[in-house]
Amino acid sequence: MNLVSRMSLLFLALTTCVGFAHDRFIVPSHTILSGEKTKSVSLTASISNDVFHPDRPLGDNGKGWVPPSLKAYFDRMETTVILPDGSKDPSFALQSFRRFSAGDLELKQDGTYRISLVHDEAPMVTFTKADGSFGRAFGKEARVPEGATKVVRKTTASRVETFVTRNNANRAAIQPTGHLLELAGSAHPNDLFVGEAVSFQLFHAGKPLAKPAEVVLVRGGTRHRNQRDKIEATTDATGTFEVVFPEAGFYLLQTEVMVPGRPGSGMQEHWYSLFVTLEVFPM
Repeated sequence: MNLVSRMSLLFLALTTCVGFAHDRFIVPSHTILSGEKTKSVSLTASISNDVFHPDRPLGDNGKGWVPPSLKAYFDRMETTVILPDGSKDPSFALQSFRRFSAGDLELKQDGTYRISLVHDEAPMVTFTKADGSFGRAFGKEARVPEGATKVVRKTTASRVETFVTRNNANRAAIQPTGHLLELAGSAHPNDLFVGEAVSFQLFHAGKPLAKPAEVVLVRGGTRHRNQRDKIEATTDATGTFEVVFPEAGFYLLQTEVMVPGRPGSGMQEHWYSLFVTLEVFPM
């Protein structure tokens, strides 16, 4: 298999979330810190089927080791930190290593920080070849072989993020930005406890998600247990869902949404996926 083929196969795995075939996550060393002096938090990001056990890097600042098969993916990725006052910190970036990406973030302000890895909409096409086998190609003008059927042109996009709070939690950074699929709602992501019912809300393009979506939460440590022990929920007509966490620990929230192609886009479908790392504390 040549390099272009390998890149295409991996690009598909990373930018489509159907069945959550490839988990993506960014994990902070701490989600809550306190004190008068400036604090710092270390973050690692990875692509892995074992939740929070790194396998491949996710993002690079231009100084790390990047597998050739991931370069195109990283080039399209935007790293964003929204500060407690609602402004953005453009200085933060992750460096790629063999099994993960990592970086340190200084917390100079009191309040909640939102750290995101955003892969914007990328066009592709899927089809069934004349011999009955599955095919795909990338790019808005991707060519479809003669005799192909079940041709679907689509875009895929993903958001991978987590939240960290210094001293007092606030909500400026956790408001919907209006871009892609996002998590918001009445629950604060750094105020989660075992046994307490919390309410979250999904937003798409800045508006509450009106169509039902399946949400899955998986506690870390899947590498060392036979079952993933998924918590599953379905959003209502306002994108809201409720969850009760049975155990303390880090959880990966995963969901995806498909919306019909926008007029004039030349696409039949738009796929959006979301991965959020949450920490749940004991009572």
